[in-house]
Amino acid sequence: MAHYSCTQPVVVEPGAGAVAAAPSPRGRFPARAVALGLLIGFVFRLALAAVLPPGYDEVYYLFYGRHPSLSYFDHPLGVGFWSWLGQRLGDSLWLLRLPSVVSYTAALALLSGATCRWFGAGAAVWSVLLGSLCPLVFICGGVLLLPDSPLLLAIALLLWWCSRHPRIAPGSAREAMGLGAILAAITLAKYHALLLLPALLAWTLAQPQSRPAWSRPWPWLAVLVWALLASPLWWWNQQHGWVSLLFHSGRTGEGLSFRLQGSLLFLFSQLGLLFPTLGILLLLSLWPGRRGPAERLEAMALLRWLVWPQLVVFVVLAGRMQVMASWLVPAWWMLLPLAADWLARRSWSSLRLRLVGVGTAVVLPPLLLLAAAQTRWGLLEPVLPTRLDPSSQLMTAGDLRAALQANPAVWQALRRADLIASHRYELPGFLALALGNASSARFTAFSDDARGFAFWDPPGGFRGAQGVVFAPVEPGQPLHRRQFPPQIGPLEPLGVVQVRRAGRPSMRLEFARFRRLSGPYPRPGPPPGDG
Repeated sequence: MAHYSCTQPVVVEPGAGAVAAAPSPRGRFPARAVALGLLIGFVFRLALAAVLPPGYDEVYYLFYGRHPSLSYFDHPLGVGFWSWLGQRLGDSLWLLRLPSVVSYTAALALLSGATCRWFGAGAAVWSVLLGSLCPLVFICGGVLLLPDSPLLLAIALLLWWCSRHPRIAPGSAREAMGLGAILAAITLAKYHALLLLPALLAWTLAQPQSRPAWSRPWPWLAVLVWALLASPLWWWNQQHGWVSLLFHSGRTGEGLSFRLQGSLLFLFSQLGLLFPTLGILLLLSLWPGRRGPAERLEAMALLRWLVWPQLVVFVVLAGRMQVMASWLVPAWWMLLPLAADWLARRSWSSLRLRLVGVGTAVVLPPLLLLAAAQTRWGLLEPVLPTRLDPSSQLMTAGDLRAALQANPAVWQALRRADLIASHRYELPGFLALALGNASSARFTAFSDDARGFAFWDPPGGFRGAQGVVFAPVEPGQPLHRRQFPPQIGPLEPLGVVQVRRAGRPSMRLEFARFRRLSGPYPRPGPPPGDG
């Protein structure tokens, strides 16, 4: 069996002539076992990526790749680069997701390497298995096109670096530049960095063995490298009135009351999305350990130090506002090494432990495939009718294209349009995927909440463009009678398109034509266009 060393690094005190006592080896890295786990997980995620229909966030991020920028209204540029890369591979949803599937495999490999350094070869294998089984973690980070994908890769790099530099604070220019680059990658992936980076800084200041390093230039060089490489985020926001930070701070400031049931419901929903046995395991790993080598205990303390701020902040926020399910994914990701260590140190002679472990591994993958098949084809129609299934509103490109082509008036209007719009920012991407190369139109949102579309308007705001606006059918509110700004002018009804899922009616979309726009759509506080 192929192996490479998984021992703890030797530490040399600056200015000392002797090498400090190195920790005892923890075995060798089980490369074949880890590679097999990575391969099986990769194939499984690839299958899910091919089956699952596009989600609302994914079709919105499709336009990130079509409008490369230094940053975006609601996220840094990480997911935009993933989107751009996927679209260079082809025009299908599967290829759009491929960078996420591949990067998650790389992230798991790095995570297993860090776990092996900290907790041993057995824990390294468990970290790959857990990372391939936790649905919330691997679907957000390794199947869908979401900001969590580049974020988890960057965090895995950070943990890998920390496992090789136990004192965290860099001791040379090379280490400083590497750490600064990793921290910049985290910052450019998602705004979770605003919790993770201060926690890491606080750790270095709180540890007696790393605090003196700040009297030397290398930690400051790491800070400088981080600030320079993360400058696209600062530059873009400075050019746009710090709109991203104002938007996110405004979301967290919603409401003044706190409801405990909201926090509890969020926490229980997280356990369900992680799968209950795995969610409980991750929570158990938060319990502080008091036995073992000093380096192991220090690694456990570091991981908990990084995780607790995210857990506390988002669980508390859930009592005041809606917290998205994916916001805690980085916290669960950083708990995987601790959970893997917990499992590696258990005696598997316990019948209960074996039943729970084997049962989870046997039941969970088929259950996930069934859920994916239900989302795509509605297999459970006899017990979960389409009208009661929210996933029926997710439209595959093929189903939507067939529905559009069944209505020649709508299809021809879309092909001839200069501009295609919806009243919700998350809807145009479905049409963009369905039309593919059949249309050269640009897409936008006629909405006060246009998100990135407000920044992608040309300087003239599409003045003179003609095209199509669409929306889901709302009984009693035909699209052509809804209120739109006068710049759009009167709407001409084109018809209703019935989208089908596996032959059964699912979504109904209404289309209308608008003549040449007399002026730009009036955005609240209009930002300068990117062109």
